[in-house]
Amino acid sequence: MTKAGVEKISERMRLSPYQVYILSMNVHKYDESRLMKRGEVLYAPYRCSLSKDMRDYLSKIFLGPRADLIGSDRMLIIGQRGIRLYPSGLFKTSDNTGRKYYADSMGQKIDRSSFENILGL
Repeated sequence: MTKAGVEKISERMRLSPYQVYILSMNVHKYDESRLMKRGEVLYAPYRCSLSKDMRDYLSKIFLGPRADLIGSDRMLIIGQRGIRLYPSGLFKTSDNTGRKYYADSMGQKIDRSSFENILGL
């Protein structure tokens, strides 16, 4: 990805100035073909396909690549696997202790019932 490519992506995806800034500062880090935007949240998976060890390799197979979640005005998640991004920017991930949690597009944790009500499940 190049800085010119970031401008094209930002126009196509209607990214916020903060998201454009983060992408342009890390053009070497993200896989542009797998960028995804839901609501105001940008899912940016890492480009590197190499694994550090067997555990990292298995995590990549079952949980997916490491990725960042970039909100409209701040980073929500940095370098984590197993992120599930839903419509309107809601997401499900785990914290440092491995506990799953749900959050809104601003990164605020919400309970599961509120999460399901918002999604209409």
